[in-house]
Amino acid sequence: MILRSPEDGTRLLIPQPSHAFLSGQMMAAWGAPGFARPDPAPEVILAAGQHDIAWLSWETAPTLNPETGLPHGFTDLGAAVHAPMWARGVELARAAYGLWPALLISLHGTRVYTEYMDPESEPPADHAAIDRNTAKEDALQADWIARLGAAPDQVERNSALVAVTDALSLALCFADPSKAGEAPMEDGSTRKMTLVRQGTSRWSLDPWPFRDSTLALRCEAIRLPAGTRWTDEEAMRRDLRDATWSTLAETLVPA
Repeated sequence: MILRSPEDGTRLLIPQPSHAFLSGQMMAAWGAPGFARPDPAPEVILAAGQHDIAWLSWETAPTLNPETGLPHGFTDLGAAVHAPMWARGVELARAAYGLWPALLISLHGTRVYTEYMDPESEPPADHAAIDRNTAKEDALQADWIARLGAAPDQVERNSALVAVTDALSLALCFADPSKAGEAPMEDGSTRKMTLVRQGTSRWSLDPWPFRDSTLALRCEAIRLPAGTRWTDEEAMRRDLRDATWSTLAETLVPA
């Protein structure tokens, strides 16, 4: 769950798979000259759109953060909670979509635990969960790469594309341009993405990685009054199930 800071008296709650849907839309539009391109494109687009499949079950019954009175944000939960979810998500992707999407989703989990988190600084239970996950996923990744006959640079390029579309989607969902990430280029270099808010739902992006001159994105979110709080988890879950969904629409344009 992504909890966007209140704006205009309301707060948006964006489920992880809904945020990933934005990533898939970006990947489907990716491919301006000079940028690395997804290959094989359909599988990489699918992986981007499903990279948070691990959170599907959690989003059906989110847990209450008693400190905020809101659902836990995904950054509030430790690896002891979500590492087993990642492993199950990779299994679901393998069974449902095949090796390439499952490989890229597994690699994204590895990136979360090695680049976005520092296992050494985590509590013992979280550190142990990361170690178990890493051992299992490393073996799966090596096997699947061999079975796919994929070159290391192809795997890294596709994984980096999933990562940058994830970062851009998070930047939009949080309304935090500092999260925009780095894009892989055709020559093997990377370019820092600079996102600037131009209005309520309009952003400029530099450099411009998409084929068309503008990109309209949308996903679904739960919109609540900014002061909403819960003290009972089951009541929160019931209210969220009955809540009104709202379309989050964001437009990207070149700087």
